[in-house]
Amino acid sequence: MRLTHVARRTVLLVACLVATLPLDAGFAGRDVIIPASARTQGAGTPPAQFYSTLWVTNLSSTTAANVNVSLLRLGQTNPSPLSVPVTIAPGETKKWENVLQLLFGLTEGAAGAIRIVSNVPVLASSRTYDRPDGAAIGQAKGLFFGAIPAGFAIRLGESAVLQGVSQGSAAEDYRYNYGLVETTGEGAAVTVTLRSASGSPLASADYALGAREARQVNVGALFPGIATDNARLEATVSGGTGAVLFYGTLLANGSQDSIGFEMSFKDSLLVEGVDTAAAKNAANLAVSTAALTRAVWDVAPRVGVQPVGKTVVAEIPFTARWDDATQTWTVDMTLSTGQTASVKIQFRDAAGTPSKLYRATDTNSIWIYGTAGNGSFDLTVSGVKAGVANLTANGTVSGSYQGTSGTGTVANLVIPKTAGAYPTTGTIVVQSDGITVTVTFDGTRYAQGTYEFRALTVRFTINLDTGEIVFL
Repeated sequence: MRLTHVARRTVLLVACLVATLPLDAGFAGRDVIIPASARTQGAGTPPAQFYSTLWVTNLSSTTAANVNVSLLRLGQTNPSPLSVPVTIAPGETKKWENVLQLLFGLTEGAAGAIRIVSNVPVLASSRTYDRPDGAAIGQAKGLFFGAIPAGFAIRLGESAVLQGVSQGSAAEDYRYNYGLVETTGEGAAVTVTLRSASGSPLASADYALGAREARQVNVGALFPGIATDNARLEATVSGGTGAVLFYGTLLANGSQDSIGFEMSFKDSLLVEGVDTAAAKNAANLAVSTAALTRAVWDVAPRVGVQPVGKTVVAEIPFTARWDDATQTWTVDMTLSTGQTASVKIQFRDAAGTPSKLYRATDTNSIWIYGTAGNGSFDLTVSGVKAGVANLTANGTVSGSYQGTSGTGTVANLVIPKTAGAYPTTGTIVVQSDGITVTVTFDGTRYAQGTYEFRALTVRFTINLDTGEIVFL
């Protein structure tokens, strides 16, 4: 993706807005992870008693969330973690005050990360707090963690940073723990480096994380004899195909009050992972719609075995099966974009009556219903008679990209029958999570697009050969 300096700033602004949908805090997603939770005894006099509260909100106003909540237990691999299915009604928030006991039945000595997988985006948050035996809930002290999308984890060659490392003789009142969570089930090697306030390396250690392993380490035990009151930690994935989340906790030794530190996130998440997902989805649908319309017109005479008056543009590979009951052909083919398509097509005359055969002089339109690449299509293509210069597609589309799904309309998309020609007019409008993306065509290789969210509008172009997006 090519971005100018000005466009990059615009994209970052869009990213910051989109990341908040539809609430103004936290990252929602279909696969998110609370990095740390506990029901266990900790340090201190009297000993700290740690509990965790979990909130999960279904952000959809129409669809129930079918959620699977898993515990990635601390200090072990979790190839088959303890999991509990939960259904959350549209717009509902569920809360578990002592989540490890109420949801997983664990009464003590348990800790780990919580993974939440859902069919619709959910927002999840947690509070881990110390409530000494006999103390009222109003006397509890704790830290907050928002759920992190699993896709935010670092992979091979990538790094993340934690702040706030204070421990040792220079900061006797505090202790600092850091944690690593492998998110994919594939395992990863990680190098953790302690750096001074000025960035100089002080010490490092290597870890081999297994499948969905959660591990927590006290910085003093790892780097004995090193005291600091303002250091940072850096984690780098040095091997394996897995991905890792990194977190920190700073606790006051006397009061047991605490704070959580989130890892730094990759810059690429702002540029590609969030803001362009809806636009990329629209680009894929735009390219696929044009390719599918032309491909169906190309295979039509060979499917209907009456090629009179029709010249085949390209030898598109396909197989076809006729269903007499529904009066449709089922066609599997490979588009010029390299995408595979499986669609039903029906030849119709001017009155809308279906026919098994394509007739160059009588067939008025072709109905297309099915999938191609990442999209689903329900289109009517007219202008298929011999002697007509252009095909015109109208209908609906839907698709998904990088976890973003959307539905749209195709309005008067005109594609010349000439080989190599681009759509001359028409629009595709895709809506997703409050974002509206409109793509318009002018006969050139580059379609024009607008990306609208609240009061913000960003313009871009789509390369119809590659699907590449360039923000203006």
